Amino acid sequence: MGHIDRYISRTVLSGIALVFTVLTCLDILFSLIDQLDDMEEDYQVFQVIWYTLMSTPTRLYEYIPMVTLIGCLSGLGMLANTSELTAIRAAGLSVYRILAGLTIPLSLVMVISLFMGEIAVPYLERTSQAYREIAQGGDDIHDNDDIGYWHREGNTFMRFNAIEPSGIIHGLMFYELNRNQSIRSYSIADKAVYNEQQGWQLTNTVTTTFNEDHSRFTQSTQNSQSWDTDLTPDKLKFVAQSPAFMAMSTLYLYAQYLEKEGIRADEYRLAFWKKLFQPLSALALVLIGASFIFGPLRSVTMGQRLFTGILVGIGYKFSVDLIGPAGVVLGISPMFANLIPIIVCTTIGFVLLRRVG
Repeated sequence: MGHIDRYISRTVLSGIALVFTVLTCLDILFSLIDQLDDMEEDYQVFQVIWYTLMSTPTRLYEYIPMVTLIGCLSGLGMLANTSELTAIRAAGLSVYRILAGLTIPLSLVMVISLFMGEIAVPYLERTSQAYREIAQGGDDIHDNDDIGYWHREGNTFMRFNAIEPSGIIHGLMFYELNRNQSIRSYSIADKAVYNEQQGWQLTNTVTTTFNEDHSRFTQSTQNSQSWDTDLTPDKLKFVAQSPAFMAMSTLYLYAQYLEKEGIRADEYRLAFWKKLFQPLSALALVLIGASFIFGPLRSVTMGQRLFTGILVGIGYKFSVDLIGPAGVVLGISPMFANLIPIIVCTTIGFVLLRRVG
């Protein structure tokens, strides 16, 4: 039985690797084409290529469940086309025993997914975004409406054009509100640098302060100024990233931080459970794919199998992206909202397998 398991594992791993390679090449090509429209004086072909290569893992990470599904359809489909699956079942192995041969490739995919989600993707996403934003003029505060990050502390709203992984901030704007929720002061600064002894130091700060009825204002300029904030270089990674690309530990800590500031953290809770359940998503999709191979797709061509896998994978991704936020709006917990598509897929997979088992 060990030889059969290893043979199934090698075949499925080959299918997953092939799909992953093809998807990577297509992603790089389309991303390069998309970035060409954003080329500027300091953001030319070399910078575009470098940014595309650095950001590729962050885009591929979200497609791991779909890649696993299509790879398994491809691998098991090859065995079905050559009647090897029929021979294996004739030797006395049940459908579920054959599926046990997928343990090694699925475990490997889960380890890769965990490494990418917790280490590679958060770092590469922060680095690539900072590289692109600085190349596009991160210090130019007034000419970068398409880039930047917003953050709030109490009654102060902040916007940063670019944040380097080292903690340097480029192009800062501060809006401080009074008790009536109107602007009390407005400040801009070219850069903020963190020092262990002195904390944050702002460079070239211009502050405009309004009186109570906004009939008059005063303006002051400072070459260097201290900035009192709860943000640290470690906490900046919360601000500088989309929840989809944060590590699970970061999502959990930032959700707590937002709730402490009185800000709803549903988006971050949702992203946390989505990442935690991603291995279960891959398993549920593989179960559906296997049920297709042993059932309705047993005698179709490889192209039809791949097309079906792409449709199912895209449909699953859309359902996760829709059901999660919709569930939060309806008052469903983020954990259960992420479990709904997994439970539905798993149920469908087992029902179809029972018909052929």
